[in-house]
Amino acid sequence: MLFRIDCRLHMLLIILLALRWFQPLLTEPGMFPGFLHMMREPEKFFPPHVKLLLMSQSDFALPYPGRRAEKKYDFIYSGSDQDVHNDCEGWSSFAKNWTFAKQALEVMCGEYGLTGVLVATKDKQNKKACTIPTSCHGKVLQTQYIPQNEFFDYMRQSRWVFFPQVHDASPRVTTQALMHDLPMLMNWHIAGGWKYLNEKTGEALHA
Repeated sequence: MLFRIDCRLHMLLIILLALRWFQPLLTEPGMFPGFLHMMREPEKFFPPHVKLLLMSQSDFALPYPGRRAEKKYDFIYSGSDQDVHNDCEGWSSFAKNWTFAKQALEVMCGEYGLTGVLVATKDKQNKKACTIPTSCHGKVLQTQYIPQNEFFDYMRQSRWVFFPQVHDASPRVTTQALMHDLPMLMNWHIAGGWKYLNEKTGEALHA
């Protein structure tokens, strides 16, 4: 996804780069003087003359946190709009690193007895669900793709947010978690959103 902003004051064309695969086109000499980016090491992708600003879509439109709620779950995971009928295979599930998420669930549920909410891992008819480890049965609630206000209700009922994904350029759930005062367990290799993680906001996992 690409967004173009024409700044008349400084006559600077800034590009928000969401996918690194655009890099060969956008770094052509003289084409664009600056970029908004989300990369951990932008110097590997952009030439020195390009001006850079670390800014993502997730920096904007933060929710009102609402009232605190009783904690019912240990963690929450947002699966976006996954292809449930193919057992959560496809681009959306790949971007959310669902394969690794299931491996992690085996440990979280089986070894630690954690409870959680897996958002958007059931179809819109609320009948078929993506398979999860048997150790999570009875401990994990799977939901449909739900409206954001319902998602925030589940966030307020959870203790922390799980981010196993890698190919995610601007996960708004990161800043939504911070607004709800929830720590994050985040994949260190995530494309965007890593900048919100520090010793006060959560822990990084290397997977």
